[in-house]
Amino acid sequence: MSQSLEQKDSGLSSKAMRVLAVVMAVLAVIYFLPAFMSRTTEINGVSKAAAYKSAMKVKRYLSTNDRVIFDTAFGLLDKIKSHEGPDAFAKAVDGMTPEEVIELARTEINARIAMGDPEFRQYASWDDMIAKLVDTSLGSPRSRQGAGQQPAPLRQSERPGRPQ
Repeated sequence: MSQSLEQKDSGLSSKAMRVLAVVMAVLAVIYFLPAFMSRTTEINGVSKAAAYKSAMKVKRYLSTNDRVIFDTAFGLLDKIKSHEGPDAFAKAVDGMTPEEVIELARTEINARIAMGDPEFRQYASWDDMIAKLVDTSLGSPRSRQGAGQQPAPLRQSERPGRPQ
């Protein structure tokens, strides 16, 4: 009789352990699934801080070139819209995709270039500005060295004050 009680008791505890393991697995999936499955493609413009936070998430999925263009567009829009009011930037980019942010910046900058804004005087258009910025920020060989110049050595070959 005592053996049958032990068998029933051990059967009940292993069954309870399996149920507990299943419940824990379901809870783990519910907890971790949103973190792995969320892919933000729009800017959250509730506030300026939220816009910058969502921009960080959005640009994870952009190529390096597109990331530089998006960062430039986002920063310039912030600078331009901040003159219109404290919440103008967040409202302007709310719900936009990176492509829409870039297009909005393109129209704003081209309009400012056409008006003769002194800040953008050195550029002929948005595309000219981006070409110059991407060329210098990605460190292309053309931007680092002039035509026919050799790059400077990383350190001097002579060390004064030390025996050779």
